[in-house]
Amino acid sequence: MSQDQEILVALSSLAEVQECPNCSTRIRYGDLDCPHCGYDLDDQQHAWAERLIERLREAREEV
Repeated sequence: MSQDQEILVALSSLAEVQECPNCSTRIRYGDLDCPHCGYDLDDQQHAWAERLIERLREAREEV
């Protein structure tokens, strides 16, 4: 997998719409707490990172 392909996978992951599990407010990249209700988003950020790593692994296996 080329670096350009890895970048495309990362950018598509950043475009993924995230919502607060507590109040459904749309979460922006980099939010650690919900800007609306203050809910801690650590678990959601961790899950997003796991999905990104999995997508990168899958893309590497396709090559």
